[in-house]
Amino acid sequence: MLGATCVACCCEYADLGMDTAAGPSQRKRINDLQMGMQWRASHGHSHGHSHDHDGPTVKITFLQEKDKKQITVDAPVGMNVLRVAQANEVELEGACECSLACSTCHVILDGELFDSLEEPTDDENDMLDLAFGLTETSRLGCQITVTEEMEGALFKIPTATRNMYVDGHVPKPH
Repeated sequence: MLGATCVACCCEYADLGMDTAAGPSQRKRINDLQMGMQWRASHGHSHGHSHDHDGPTVKITFLQEKDKKQITVDAPVGMNVLRVAQANEVELEGACECSLACSTCHVILDGELFDSLEEPTDDENDMLDLAFGLTETSRLGCQITVTEEMEGALFKIPTATRNMYVDGHVPKPH
């Protein structure tokens, strides 16, 4: 396993497993991800998130279906839903750190919000096929960018996830 640390803030991020059972294309993708993260960190860029959130925010609510706990947070416009959850210590895993390599940030939306978003990419749909409790309005939180129109939106977090990335890996919030 290879780990990395954000040079800008010293927070840990994505352990990218170089499994010997992985095929050549998967090893290449992992290597490309590692090289990209190293370049961004060495050139003053973060690893997919910003630590400055001085812009507008909207109130969104996360509903953890396992215990029916609702958590309403101020979500910075422009941040993805996974990062909002992590920044507010909401239990939304995100094992692959927004690289579209897992489905652990699976959220369920109401129909109106789902219909207002752009169509998921083929890569997102491939990962959603692996999600626990998949519904017609399922999306990956890392692929949903908060907009001002999301004021009052509800994001349901399923009772479980399928983490085929690294068994037991739970990333630390940034």
